[in-house]
Amino acid sequence: MKSNDILLVDTCAIIEACRTGCWNAISKNFRVETVDECIVEAQTGKAQRIYPPIPEQELRAAFHKVYTVSEIDRATFELGKPEGVPELDPGERDLWVHAWQRPDAWYLCGPDKASMKTGFILGHRERLISLESTLSCIGINKDIKQHYSARWLEEVLYNLNQGLL
Repeated sequence: MKSNDILLVDTCAIIEACRTGCWNAISKNFRVETVDECIVEAQTGKAQRIYPPIPEQELRAAFHKVYTVSEIDRATFELGKPEGVPELDPGERDLWVHAWQRPDAWYLCGPDKASMKTGFILGHRERLISLESTLSCIGINKDIKQHYSARWLEEVLYNLNQGLL
């Protein structure tokens, strides 16, 4: 991954990047994209972890693009996804619905085992990236929570590869 690549982010990655004060650096160095549902999640229950909360307009402005996922897109994904794809929360689900349709190159940052398992099953293992690795690409070293680390992602991918998750 390098600067200016497309980076799809879920709600938790947004929140942790804001908590650690590196959201602006990420949004300026990558073509950061997400889906409406992740914006909604960042403004509701999960937003309590953001200090201070990010105003929706300011958050949307930081993205290169925010996509709307339709019910038809969701249904198409549900009908076409391989067996074993786990249930996801609405933001993660919509982010994968969107990613699944993309023909271009992108990376996805989302620190959730079910989301990583989805990417693994869909054949996108090489597109999964930790927040720590994303920051490392732009020369930032932050004290982040464990499940945003490169090691956590490597362990999850190893366990998926071994059939342990």
